[in-house]
Amino acid sequence: MSSTTTTTKTTKSLSVVKRESFFDDSFFTDAWDDFDKAMQGVLDKFDDTGLKVDVGSRNHCRDVYTKIRSSKIDEDLYASQALQITEKDGKFQAVMDVKDFSPNDLQVRVVEDRVVVEGKYHKQSEDGSSVSSKSFYKEFTLPNGADIDSVSTALSKDGVLTVRAPKREGGAQPAGALTSNQSSVQQQQSSSVQQSSNSSVQQSSSSVKKVSVSSTSTFSSSSDF
Repeated sequence: MSSTTTTTKTTKSLSVVKRESFFDDSFFTDAWDDFDKAMQGVLDKFDDTGLKVDVGSRNHCRDVYTKIRSSKIDEDLYASQALQITEKDGKFQAVMDVKDFSPNDLQVRVVEDRVVVEGKYHKQSEDGSSVSSKSFYKEFTLPNGADIDSVSTALSKDGVLTVRAPKREGGAQPAGALTSNQSSVQQQQSSSVQQSSNSSVQQSSSSVKKVSVSSTSTFSSSSDF
């Protein structure tokens, strides 16, 4: 007589704490440099004027970044999104721009040893003849040293989301665990566009980055006429 063992995944929805503007709220102080780096990555990719983000140029650089994001988001939700993942001061942290996603449609969950962030983006054409919707899904697999039970998240009113997991108290990170200089992670994205004619276009790409936390992203879009 055979027996079947069913494994149930532990899932916990996190409450997203609403805060003031990202660079005006001291709560986010330790994430400011991370977001600067995230913006720099987008500027390096799309801006050819050589802008460098620092405290003095931050506001101007953010304006340029915002324009890039607005012009590129319909082409690819991921490519122009400011996102930085770090391990520092014993904590694991992700900071990302989710300004274009409705806070009401934004969800953050802990699933086993992973943090999942989901959101939806809707845009209506200027003449109102079509509506485009895109779903955002990002998954972070935290290193063994992270305290999964203490993951917290906060959202600034200007749309910057932080996800934090402190290092497990009294538990040193195991040898061979991911570090910011050693780990490499594959990020994948796919997008599809569907129209009323049932035609569809699918695109996918992947890139490899050295970060301390792994992530995957999947996007979909649809237009209704």
